[in-house]
Amino acid sequence: MLSETLPLVRCKKCGIGTMLPLSDYGQDGAAILYKAWVCDSPTCGYNLRIDRGQVTYGDLPQLKSAQEPAAGRLVARRSQR
Repeated sequence: MLSETLPLVRCKKCGIGTMLPLSDYGQDGAAILYKAWVCDSPTCGYNLRIDRGQVTYGDLPQLKSAQEPAAGRLVARRSQR
């Protein structure tokens, strides 16, 4: 179990939730342990992330709208008549 190997800490923002570690895979397929940490309280959502050596942190992540095209992609749209 994770709690046996890594002590989990309370969220410093809300004081209610627990910061949970998330892992990912790099571009070459190598495992990246603890790339991000998120608060498990649904009302808080505080998170921090390590991406290419840069640490970013904040509140709830902003989800992209389904209407917005993904970066680098062209989206064909029907003309309305």
